[in-house]
Amino acid sequence: MDQHVDRTVVSADGTVLAVSEAGAGPALVVVGGAFDHHGTPFLTGLTAALQDRYRVITYDRRGRGASGDTEPWAIEREVEDLAAVVADVGGPVTAVGLCVGAGVVLHGLAGGVRLDAAVLWEPPYRATVDPHADDVVFADVLDEHVAVGRRAQAVRAYLAHVLDLPMGQITALRLKGALWRSLVVDAHVLSRDVRVLNGLAIPERVAAAVGVPVLVAAGGESLEWMRQAARAVVEAVPGSEYTEVPGQLHVPTPEALGQLLDRSTARTAARR
Repeated sequence: MDQHVDRTVVSADGTVLAVSEAGAGPALVVVGGAFDHHGTPFLTGLTAALQDRYRVITYDRRGRGASGDTEPWAIEREVEDLAAVVADVGGPVTAVGLCVGAGVVLHGLAGGVRLDAAVLWEPPYRATVDPHADDVVFADVLDEHVAVGRRAQAVRAYLAHVLDLPMGQITALRLKGALWRSLVVDAHVLSRDVRVLNGLAIPERVAAAVGVPVLVAAGGESLEWMRQAARAVVEAVPGSEYTEVPGQLHVPTPEALGQLLDRSTARTAARR
């Protein structure tokens, strides 16, 4: 019988992280996107779909959900958070990074987090973008919105600039009261995600330092720039591979992601 265990893990700087676990089998640490944390629909559905064959570990990134937060923030602290969760799990671990979470996993791999393999789903970099001041300024602008109470404006700007959502879709989200309010709650950490994503440019030096098998995936029905970004990450990460999952968008179905993980896990087991 599957068991659901909630616990806390303490990161290197003392930040307390909320961790949830369900299922049994090969260990998967899931690093969600900007708005994913304990109890959100996508992570709940993904855990339910995978727990029959995986030990699924999810955690709230610092400043989100039930996890604590410690200033000053830096990507190095997020790497330490991932390392603490992985060390707590013990044994062979595969990381699954979704959207911005893929950027966290990529930094973790380069920073020496002890992972056996990783699956990255649609990291929202721009394949043709070099680091430039506009994106640094954009992160600062998000911070300024939050500082003066314009949290909804920060969310709108993030969705439009990072995820390239058209204003019509953003307006539709605003009409879904509870859903929109759940996004606004996380407005204060969105600038961090822009910085995790290296100003949306592929972090070439970080990618080149990765030394474990990485599968980068994109949805066949997703935006073309998302697929281009995924292929560009593969070009930057030594020994990685790209796959496209038919019929999937930026937010994949739990079943499709589960099938992708099954393939990756089988390949990792064969290499062992």
